[in-house]
Amino acid sequence: MAKESAEFRTRSAGGIVDALNREWRELEFGHRETASRWAARHHALVGNDSFDEILQAAWQDPDAILAALLAEVANGDQLAARVVLQSMIGRMIRMALRDPLAGIDDYISALWCQIRTYPLSNRPQRIAANLSMDTLKAVSTERRRLKQGKVSLWPPESFLDDAFEAWLLRSLTAAGTEDEPIGAEQVLQRGRGLELLDEPTLKLLTGVYVDGLSGDVVARRNHTSAGSVRVRCSKAVARLAAHADQLIQAA
Repeated sequence: MAKESAEFRTRSAGGIVDALNREWRELEFGHRETASRWAARHHALVGNDSFDEILQAAWQDPDAILAALLAEVANGDQLAARVVLQSMIGRMIRMALRDPLAGIDDYISALWCQIRTYPLSNRPQRIAANLSMDTLKAVSTERRRLKQGKVSLWPPESFLDDAFEAWLLRSLTAAGTEDEPIGAEQVLQRGRGLELLDEPTLKLLTGVYVDGLSGDVVARRNHTSAGSVRVRCSKAVARLAAHADQLIQAA
């Protein structure tokens, strides 16, 4: 049984980590102008003209680089959060391998939440260590919610993060749709039409927001993990919120 559990966790690690690394290669080639924009605002990032260079700098001077990135995260930049996450993947793998109960997807999804809410002004030092410990606490807290050996699944409404909820309220107000409110299905279809979502992500979001399914059910239907669903939903929600004006105007 222990051997089977280890093998399962190893396969899970390969899945989400491989997916993140593939995405990283795409981001590296597609966002060089973003690295330059950050460098113009943060002295610590000067001279780093690509995401890979920022990543290497983060390993050499973690507090300075991570602080600059987290300042961008605090202003709503999800790409900055993604760079921080990439810099921490190795730590997450090591933590997950030492954990007999939680997998790498649990650690990655918990880390993503910690990155987005990190209190930089209060904790500007030992940032990587703090993020690691906060992630471990988050995973442990979720584990304590276990009852009779079953995971307490996040209900669909828990996937509605602040950005998505704020966007819905804004869309209803701006479009003047009290009589004909914009529903989640319309929001997602408009996002797909504008190519803000690909088809696999649309299926995940539809399962959660339209069909009201649990993350576990959506994960099984799409041959992935609940942790991966949480991460992908969070990223997609942020992308929709960032293009709220286009979505409101879409026919």
